[in-house]
Amino acid sequence: MAASSARRRVLFALAGASVMPLALACNGIIGLSDYTRGECSGGELCEDVVDPDAGPDVQQDSEAPDVKTDASGTLPVSWAAWPMPNYDAGGAVDNPIGYDAVANQGFEDRVTKLVWRHPMPAQASSATYEQALEICSGSWRLPSRIELVTLLDLSASSGAKASDVFKTTAPAMPRSVHWTFSEVRPFDPVKREHWVVDFDRGGLAKREEADTAAVRCVRGGS
Repeated sequence: MAASSARRRVLFALAGASVMPLALACNGIIGLSDYTRGECSGGELCEDVVDPDAGPDVQQDSEAPDVKTDASGTLPVSWAAWPMPNYDAGGAVDNPIGYDAVANQGFEDRVTKLVWRHPMPAQASSATYEQALEICSGSWRLPSRIELVTLLDLSASSGAKASDVFKTTAPAMPRSVHWTFSEVRPFDPVKREHWVVDFDRGGLAKREEADTAAVRCVRGGS
């Protein structure tokens, strides 16, 4: 009996170990660990800070965004105001990825209600961070990290890791890294790094503002 019980404990431990890397990888892409932190003065992270005045990660299309900032490196980090879309991993899923065409604009995500600009202008294939802000100006803006990862489809075994509508509607979304406005924490005012999302390999990276990346503009949010 004791030996049988010991074997069960080992099996449970192995099963947990196989699931843990997948969970950590998902959390790393979405950035779940960042959302329990606030930012202290000087760009450093403070653990377990709750800011009642911090708005959602999604900036609304209005004269005053939900999150007001006075300098780089002070942008509060908080949860998105919508459920995360789920790609088809071989079975029924909650909040499945789906899009509706919006005339002369692009595609609206049925889950997040974000509208993604498509097609993008030619210069959006490679731009510095400042150029990206100019491309996504007016009624458009750069997405946050949590917004842009909603376009990832990690069920694709090969090829671009973007949702199908952005791969099959010409011009296809570039298989490269794309800018987000989300700053890398702790913020270094010299390096000035932002998170970029990789639609070739499906991961995240850090990129300095003077470097180049592709651009995908967004608007709205629920």
